[in-house]
Amino acid sequence: MRDRIPARRVPPAPVHPAVHSPVHSAVQSPVHPSVQSTKLPKYFAVLYAAMIAYASLQPLSSWLLPIAGTPFFLFAPWPPRYTRFDIAINVLAYVPFGLAVAMVGARTPAHIRIARGAAVGALLALCMESAQMFVPTRDASAIDLIANTVGAALGGGLATAFCAVPSLRKKTGAWRRRIFLEGRRGDLGLALLSIWMLAQVNPGIPLFAATFDPSLELTSDVAGTILQAAQSAFNVIGVGLFLALLVRQRRYLWSAVLLLIGVALMLKGFAATLLLRHAMMETWLKPGVLAGIVAGAIVLLVAIRFHRPARTSMCAIALLSSLIAPLLAPDMWQARAPIALFDWPYGQLQNFNGLTHAVLVLWPVLASSYLLWLAGQPGWGHTAMGDDARV
Repeated sequence: MRDRIPARRVPPAPVHPAVHSPVHSAVQSPVHPSVQSTKLPKYFAVLYAAMIAYASLQPLSSWLLPIAGTPFFLFAPWPPRYTRFDIAINVLAYVPFGLAVAMVGARTPAHIRIARGAAVGALLALCMESAQMFVPTRDASAIDLIANTVGAALGGGLATAFCAVPSLRKKTGAWRRRIFLEGRRGDLGLALLSIWMLAQVNPGIPLFAATFDPSLELTSDVAGTILQAAQSAFNVIGVGLFLALLVRQRRYLWSAVLLLIGVALMLKGFAATLLLRHAMMETWLKPGVLAGIVAGAIVLLVAIRFHRPARTSMCAIALLSSLIAPLLAPDMWQARAPIALFDWPYGQLQNFNGLTHAVLVLWPVLASSYLLWLAGQPGWGHTAMGDDARV
């Protein structure tokens, strides 16, 4: 009987540690959404600072050196009289800026947020008040500087209160990433859209319009009505498609557009109730504006179903076309909401009117430039962009 030769046992292969390559690390250890940073507060702060600069330094012309011997405004006597309305406006104007500055940074301590919001707001206000000494039509005042600083500090406090609730900030961030484009593409677009929303606070300018002056005879004839309707329609299409391009999933499109219009209407209605004269409420929305909104909504209903490249082109065309209508009528281009509309001490309303008019005129240009940059992003015109339900 032959001896059985035992089978050769193959030793098990040694277990090597995982190779820590970038690809492997990215797959094994994904970054948690809650720690992803956003540039939205930075973008909004920059855009809002530009708005403040325009409002503070308009009419941006006829600059002159102060009269010899004029003291620096911080050391000058306080004005003999000032209105509570002006102080309130100066406080409220800097709240969004302080809020945005304080929101920068995910793990910033609470006291640093408030201090940073107040300090950056005070620095911006100091620069604006100092520059106003060279604008003959403006008065630099330490009271304005204090009010602006208080407003920025209040904004910092609001940001601190928001960040003090981690679950709220986490849910808000998750909602933003689920609904809108991620990264700097979405952040910059949302910042631009926020600036447009803030401009709607002026009730003297109808929704989805950039010009309005009931004293102009042009608004009462057929040509003026058609131009107002065209401008409003182009704005409805442009702003609606702009928001639709920021939304990731098709199922959220109409909800987002309706929410945008609803919030804008609420802001406009609240401001109109607070600021407009009762007699002007009946003439607030002209027939041309209403007709343009309806026509624009019908076109938007169809255009929102197009693919991204087509919507991008149509959005830019509509936004830029909204500027052509006033060019055909120079009176409409220069028209602003007259002070006589408002049932309030005049104070800063003239500057407020000029600011919102400038924002609504320049916004289509900025938004169209953003769309051109967006269209040049890799994969923008393709279906595979990392979204669940492609829009």
